Amino acid sequence: MRLRKTIDTSGIALDPEALEGRLDLAEIFGRPGPFELEIGSGKGTFLAQEAAARRDVCFLGVEYMRKYCAYAADRLRRAGLDHCRTLATDAVELLREHLPSDAFQVVHIYFPDPWPKARHNRRRLVRADVLPELERVVAPGGELRIVTDHPEYAEWITEVLEHCTFPEIEYTPPVSAREGEMVGTNFERKYTVRDGRPFFPFARRKPEASGA
Repeated sequence: MRLRKTIDTSGIALDPEALEGRLDLAEIFGRPGPFELEIGSGKGTFLAQEAAARRDVCFLGVEYMRKYCAYAADRLRRAGLDHCRTLATDAVELLREHLPSDAFQVVHIYFPDPWPKARHNRRRLVRADVLPELERVVAPGGELRIVTDHPEYAEWITEVLEHCTFPEIEYTPPVSAREGEMVGTNFERKYTVRDGRPFFPFARRKPEASGA
């Protein structure tokens, strides 16, 4: 008989039912940062490897699928990455209602669901009405980083980012990415090996505050 693995998210997963007002990140992590946000963290591959390489940074991973978020939290806990937190909730609602302004040195969005059918485009994360919220939560001097494998979504993102107030910068892979990788997620590794599909990166940097 196959034993069911016990998932333990203690110390890592935040309770989405307890969200109220803007999050106090310093209180949540027990230190003042710096903070980085990954939207669509899945099972936590990027979070786990990047957090292991950069223990001076506090990482918040947001994932809509509760079972994936729980798996990621357990994975991070087992690895002793207590400078990470996960949250299973809708990212757009979180952005609008609960994330503080000027909070994150980097906002990572890797391989978001492209919602390819035209009638579903309104569900895409990167869209005109969400862009101001993404800009708002990035700290001065911080970055918005996006990678997609979907050509049509890449064109869509290009059009959306034409209205971004941040200057475009060159995309550089995270420090935990392997040689030749754009990000270093399981998704990227699977499809690079399987069909060698191209990936489309975007990077913008928020200007420093006046007088900085």
